[in-house]
Amino acid sequence: MKKLIISLSIMIITVGIFASLPARAQDTDVMTDEHIARIKSNCASALATLGQIRTNDALVYVNRNQSYFSISDKLIARLNSRLALNRFDTTPLAKIATEYNGALTDFRTAYNDYSRVMTDLVKIDCSRQPVGFYDKVGEAREMRQDVYDAIKKLHTIIDQYRQAVDTFKQQHLTKLKANTNE
Repeated sequence: MKKLIISLSIMIITVGIFASLPARAQDTDVMTDEHIARIKSNCASALATLGQIRTNDALVYVNRNQSYFSISDKLIARLNSRLALNRFDTTPLAKIATEYNGALTDFRTAYNDYSRVMTDLVKIDCSRQPVGFYDKVGEAREMRQDVYDAIKKLHTIIDQYRQAVDTFKQQHLTKLKANTNE
């Protein structure tokens, strides 16, 4: 719980620092001297905050990755194997399992891309390269959104698999009841 509170506090501080910087217009890459000065003056705290976010995100990634892998390996694959060995048609479940494994790969790729950008970001001396730092923060935000989107997709597929299992269960319970009534 403390880690969650610390993570949220760090995120709020970071958002506060960078929310005060106006978004660049799409047609110009020029930042004002005021924006650059603000980045330079908040450089140390921004780097410290980003370093903490990077550390916390790495821990969360490890835990999520293990959980998602366990769902795939210990739940989905084992259930599909057992049903197939018992000669049930597992085609719908297998299709969802394949989609899940692809989404898991996408999640890992998205996180690795995000992690690489964050590593590059915390290495930038924002007091000497404020514009490059600002641009890299924007790139990190986009990459973090990609990770979030990959997580949402995994959760959607998990829900689809759960629904497919429930449907499978209902169909086979109905068949079983019909066979025992004969």
